[in-house]
Amino acid sequence: MTISQRIFMLLKQKGKKQKELAEYTGISTSAISAWNKNNTNPTAESLSTIADFLEVSLDYLLTGKEKTVEHTKDVERLLNNYNIVDDISKQLIQERAETLAELAAERAAEQSQKTKRIAAPAADEQLEPEDNDPEQPFIKIIHSFYKVSAGQGFDLSGDDEWEEIEIPDTHEARKADYALTIQGDSMEPIYYNGDIVLVKKQDSVEIGQVGIFVLDGSGFIKKYSGDRLISLNEKYDDILLEDYSDCHCNGRVIGRV
Repeated sequence: MTISQRIFMLLKQKGKKQKELAEYTGISTSAISAWNKNNTNPTAESLSTIADFLEVSLDYLLTGKEKTVEHTKDVERLLNNYNIVDDISKQLIQERAETLAELAAERAAEQSQKTKRIAAPAADEQLEPEDNDPEQPFIKIIHSFYKVSAGQGFDLSGDDEWEEIEIPDTHEARKADYALTIQGDSMEPIYYNGDIVLVKKQDSVEIGQVGIFVLDGSGFIKKYSGDRLISLNEKYDDILLEDYSDCHCNGRVIGRV
């Protein structure tokens, strides 16, 4: 049974509607219907929210089985620390854990391929010597001259408003399409004034995710909450989307330099 099949089975078992799932997760009803029609699965980023709506664990949603975890002292300490921090810190822990898990999976895959090449190299293949250079590698990415968060407008389509900068070669950097600099303190304590954030282009983000939004020509980095944009700094009021005639998303913030 695929993940999407399990989702529709649980919807039926629990007497829940696709429309309710769409409202809870921020995923369009057409996208949910497409999972069933095309036998495809939702994005990895949305699985946790879907599991919450269906009142099942993420393990059950992925495998159909509950995973039994032996609570070692390290696990218990981690859970205790997670339970006592605020929601913003919980989100930061979750994002960091997901990134570390992806990195571990990539490294395991790379090590597996390396082991295969060493065990059975092709006749004309020469093994490349290991690079022992400890210097941090860098990659280039386009960066906007305009800043977000304090209301400065910017145009992501203008060629003359971009520069190319070098940033550390990280997992998040390789997934990002462009970078922007934050101005102001509205997203503290996670994103600070002067931080360069990494952005993946997409037309929408899910509820609870941080994105780059353009409202009547002004650019903002905010947390999406359905009908409004939220600042992480409590001294700033929510931004109601209904107050703007032109509102669109330019991407999801996936990290920072």
